Amino acid sequence: MIRKTHARKIRMTGFFILVFFLVSGVSPNDNLSAYEIANRMFDSTEAINTLIYDIKKIERINGKMVEQHSYVKLNRNPYKVYTKQTFPKNGMEVLYVAGQGNKALINPNGFPWINIRLDPYGSIMRKGQHHTILDSGFDLVVSILKLLFIKYEDKIETMIEIKGTIQWEGYSCWILEFDNPYFEHIKYTVKEGESILTIADKFKLSEYMILEINKNLDDYDDVHTGQVIEIPNDYSPRMIIYIDKERLLPVVMKIYDKYGFFEHYEYTNILLEPNLKPEEFTQEYREYNF
Repeated sequence: MIRKTHARKIRMTGFFILVFFLVSGVSPNDNLSAYEIANRMFDSTEAINTLIYDIKKIERINGKMVEQHSYVKLNRNPYKVYTKQTFPKNGMEVLYVAGQGNKALINPNGFPWINIRLDPYGSIMRKGQHHTILDSGFDLVVSILKLLFIKYEDKIETMIEIKGTIQWEGYSCWILEFDNPYFEHIKYTVKEGESILTIADKFKLSEYMILEINKNLDDYDDVHTGQVIEIPNDYSPRMIIYIDKERLLPVVMKIYDKYGFFEHYEYTNILLEPNLKPEEFTQEYREYNF
């Protein structure tokens, strides 16, 4: 009888705690540290398989801020992605399905007025872009942060902090700021078989930043074995990320480099685990214009 009464008290206590959070608008997650929030965000994003969202990105290209808006459907495993740009090239569609020739299908919705297939890593698709269609979703930013958490394991909790909260698209979000006092540009000797893309992937850096730093390089393959180039030692000296308290998603990212503002991403109208049918990643799908 005593045990039953004790168990009942525990359940009632838990119930009243839950009611308090619901009535007060306070989240049970509100007492987490920035380090704990980031780790929970890692787990949350890595559990996602299908995703739909709108993205607004602003990237520094040749010294100017370039803005682009797109609608995205993503299946992470196996990797399949469809995007439709709404600004500035309204109606341009891109479809990529892993294992189908490693080429993306593009409907330019303009000249040359035919569908074309291009290498996502090629110079045409990379022009005016910091990232490729293969970087859709949240995996890139998570992989960058996870590597930094490992690299600066004994210092990371002093490098990341909560700067407040903000309402974003109807969700309460933490504002997390990552400040990296160890960021610098270093000399790197290119090894056999390496390109700017493989170097960036190995160290989780921005390949566009590497290309921008080395003014003597014309393209991502414009390096050779033994060549000494300059690279950042980390992705960024400063990152500001809005993390949705409820879904634990990084919905806004502001990235800086040595020279100032570098790139900015906003995710809106996010749908988690939508039922994406196989035909939605084919060019024949009725809602597309390939």
